[in-house]
Amino acid sequence: MKKILIAHQSTIPHYRVAFYNALQQYKSEEWCFDVVFDPRELKNKRFFKEEIDPKQFKFSTLEVNTFTGKIWQTKVCYQTFWQRAARYDLIVIEQIFHNLTYPLCHFYQLKGTKIMHWGHGRHIRITNPTIWKTWLEEIKMVLTRQADGFFSYTPGVKSFLIEQNIPADRIFILNNTIDINQQRRAFQKFKTQKETIKQSLRIPNKKVLLFVGRFEDAKRIKFLLKAFRILIQRDRNFHLLLVGSGGATYLSDQPENITYFGSVVNLEQLAPIYVAADILSFPGALGLAPLQAFCYDLPVVTIDSPLHAPEFEYLSPQNSLILPANTTPQDYAEAILQLFANPQQLSTLQASTWQTIAHLTIEQMAKNFATGIETVLDL
Repeated sequence: MKKILIAHQSTIPHYRVAFYNALQQYKSEEWCFDVVFDPRELKNKRFFKEEIDPKQFKFSTLEVNTFTGKIWQTKVCYQTFWQRAARYDLIVIEQIFHNLTYPLCHFYQLKGTKIMHWGHGRHIRITNPTIWKTWLEEIKMVLTRQADGFFSYTPGVKSFLIEQNIPADRIFILNNTIDINQQRRAFQKFKTQKETIKQSLRIPNKKVLLFVGRFEDAKRIKFLLKAFRILIQRDRNFHLLLVGSGGATYLSDQPENITYFGSVVNLEQLAPIYVAADILSFPGALGLAPLQAFCYDLPVVTIDSPLHAPEFEYLSPQNSLILPANTTPQDYAEAILQLFANPQQLSTLQASTWQTIAHLTIEQMAKNFATGIETVLDL
């Protein structure tokens, strides 16, 4: 039996558990896999603040220790699986350098171990790269070309990699996703209780905006709060619900008509918050957040930007209002006012969101991953 090691994101985020469980279900019996995980992350969270429950794991893990530090003001880590990685037939690593163990795994190609990358294809958060950052990106692409295969998040990532002279038959599109069917079931369970939920949140008859994500500058939280202040000056019937870790840093001067829940990952607690909302308001860098919103018939109001993750490809005029890159807080507030002033446009968006992403199931993502593994193992 072939052995696969998956080392991705330096840990196991809560939203990846469903994917690894699905992979365990849909993989071939001819290979098995372990996922790198540091159990100390359960108490000392260095990578993701959201809670995770190992009791939900239906897959095997390789336990490691993680050491962190800085090199030239850049946060880096080393995880203690490099020597043990020698016993695997294929190693799947994230396409990054700040985890030093990942590039080190390429040495095993000298003895015949297969290496696959999983990632965005390029660093999406660099706008004005330094010489150091440019050099690192070039070295990263050299290693990517040396890899035996690449798991791309979306078709757009594959197109970029082909432009970088990586053979198309070595690139496997995952269509990165979450467990949308689980989310949709939660929506169906709570959707008839919308008014009751809004009463319990003390926002009856309100026009409700929702933000869900980690609070960081790339998400443009300050922009969102400034736009919301403008919005409620025009119409005090709006209310903003905020969910995610790190919000206290941005909400010391909290405007009115805002409810902050902190980090919420329990679906029984989170689903009603989504049901209470009318739109997802997300002016900053997008990742998987729209997918979850679409499961609850929530269109997304966002701003075009090169900082968006590849999943921005899932957005379209059928499920989102995408504003120009030069949108100001005033413009953003005005666009939301106009959207709610046109109930037909809003209801049309809400009615069409689910169908635009219903094919992006976690099961299909797992099958795509398994196909890539089996193809590279047969090379």
